[in-house]
Amino acid sequence: MEYINIPLYVIRSYEYIGADPTQRATWLSLVAWSCDQENMGRIAGARSWGDRRWMQSCGVMASEVAESCGLYHWDGDDLVISFYPADAQREIERKREIARANGRKGGRKPTSEPMPETNVGSNIGNQPWIANDTPSESEKKGKEKKGNREGETTTVDSTPGEEPSTAPALPASPFPDRERLNDVRGMHCADNHADLGSSPGAARFVVATLAINPSWSRTLPTALEQAAALEAYRSAQGRVTPRDMEMLKAYYASSLTHDRSNKAFWRPDSRKKFWECFGDVLTHADRWAKETRWKPAASRKKPKPEEPRQPEGPVVDTDTAAKELREWRKELGLGG
Repeated sequence: MEYINIPLYVIRSYEYIGADPTQRATWLSLVAWSCDQENMGRIAGARSWGDRRWMQSCGVMASEVAESCGLYHWDGDDLVISFYPADAQREIERKREIARANGRKGGRKPTSEPMPETNVGSNIGNQPWIANDTPSESEKKGKEKKGNREGETTTVDSTPGEEPSTAPALPASPFPDRERLNDVRGMHCADNHADLGSSPGAARFVVATLAINPSWSRTLPTALEQAAALEAYRSAQGRVTPRDMEMLKAYYASSLTHDRSNKAFWRPDSRKKFWECFGDVLTHADRWAKETRWKPAASRKKPKPEEPRQPEGPVVDTDTAAKELREWRKELGLGG
């Protein structure tokens, strides 16, 4: 859902009036995220979420949702949000199903006549279609058309000065090629909600995540994987930095599987699972960075180049050294 349906009776309810401003703001953030997820107002398995997951998903802290109130409460490990617009979600799902069914049927009632096939990638059907459109002069010449009586044929020759043929026009096709082409495209868009081309930021996010694991960039993401990537991009938008992407790449390249407390690090091999649980993977990577004291390349100290060292001992002049050597040889009787 793209909008939040909040009736006035919700703002005037005892649950809302009796809540403090922090609880009201937390409830609004929870409703906004739940409407985006369309989860009927129930965040499953939220009890195990940490602060980072809560901030990335809903923009709230774990301490703000730890205690139940009139606007939201815990049901086991699930967090249930009060006054969630469930009727609006059901209506949207019903309309989507109708649109999807109509897209598969071409938006028309079933007919006994065969439906012409159209190549989606071609230019067929892009030209304006006019019923009973007569062929061009070059197409008329030399064509044969059956007459009223069986077996009788006449040749149409559109030479200048002659009257045009009085033959009846051909009936219009029940499904023009252009309309059929649009129906196929509409059905494709209805079944595939992922559209990376409409968001350059999402496309850059997907490219950056594919570079984390070298095996992920060998094939193009499927439609389901693109939808999971878009959802991860929406939940992490504005919070994930280039440092996090560099950390994730180093995290996947590391062979460390457990920390000092023997708690395992989680690295899903599936890129779809990675996008679906992006917040959890980022939490594990952050814990790995603290364990290994990892730092980004920009903050690492570069080794200073070694300066040339002075030779040890006093510096002796060559002439003085030669003179001392000659005197030493004379003392030993070795000759000058």
